[in-house]
Amino acid sequence: MPIMKYRSRTLHALSALVPEIVYVMCGARGETSSRLMRALPQVKFIGFEPDPEEYERLSANAKPGFHYSNAGVGGRDEQRTLYVTRNPGCASLLQPNHALASRLQGCGPEFEVVEQRRIDVVSLNSFLPQFGVNEIDFLDLDTQGSELEILRGAEHFLSAGTVVVKCEVEFSSLYVDQALFGDVHNYLRSFGFELFDLSRSRYRRTNFPPHALTRGQLLWGDSLFLRDYMFLANRGDKPALFKLCLLAAHLQFHDYAMEILAFLLESGAVELSATESEAVRKTREQYTADLRRGARWLDLLYGMEALGLKRPVKLLGRLATQLGERLHKDRTMTEYNWVD
Repeated sequence: MPIMKYRSRTLHALSALVPEIVYVMCGARGETSSRLMRALPQVKFIGFEPDPEEYERLSANAKPGFHYSNAGVGGRDEQRTLYVTRNPGCASLLQPNHALASRLQGCGPEFEVVEQRRIDVVSLNSFLPQFGVNEIDFLDLDTQGSELEILRGAEHFLSAGTVVVKCEVEFSSLYVDQALFGDVHNYLRSFGFELFDLSRSRYRRTNFPPHALTRGQLLWGDSLFLRDYMFLANRGDKPALFKLCLLAAHLQFHDYAMEILAFLLESGAVELSATESEAVRKTREQYTADLRRGARWLDLLYGMEALGLKRPVKLLGRLATQLGERLHKDRTMTEYNWVD
């Protein structure tokens, strides 16, 4: 997206209205400072990781503003069994569903339980306020099937100003008695969140030839939910509206970010100070200019169409798209797991 090239300049005025963004990640294994956190120095990161060795690695390499806790996260404070799997990234508070995993290429061995470990589990509602954290702006969940219970244990924050939820979701039960995508979706909808994006990971059956093509079964994906800005506007929550707009822009939902800017300036539903109004106005002007600058290649295409080359341009574009998609799918569909 073109705005990525210019975002520090584009969003500078709006970013100045947001002194802090609290980013909470449950299941922090493998976390590195993402592009979002590099772009927004006001991000305060809090990560939870139940594996003591991974926790030590993360803590030893923590950058300023990054804090980790060696605990699992669930719906309430308690001790639970962590099912440690051969692939550490598949460890969960829920037992793996071997009946399904064993039928999928690459899944069976990775989901094999090699250890059962008792760990401390906390809820976000009870744990974070003890350390002076009273809001979550961006909640990121990757906990192998226990995401819904974590959300239920974070109801205080979801009812307040949380504006983005990134959540791994499953469409079939890779873990015993786990909540599926529909359960997570319906729960977040009840708090005014809308689904904005969803990746799709597919697996093929173990008895299928390894180099033959097949669609495979959709099993899981990463979902991205953003708050409906009217939910926040109806409560007069200006700080959350600024954060939502800023994060939407950095997540490349430029149309939504621009819609929020227009709402703030034109609706009169939220009272802005002179400083806030000027910052929002400057951001919209710069944003509009940079989006246009980043899309100049479209002017070239429109010019070619005006010269009577519309059909060749369409055919060339279609051919390039088809070749790219075919190359991608032919390569990835021979793998046991692919994402589209």
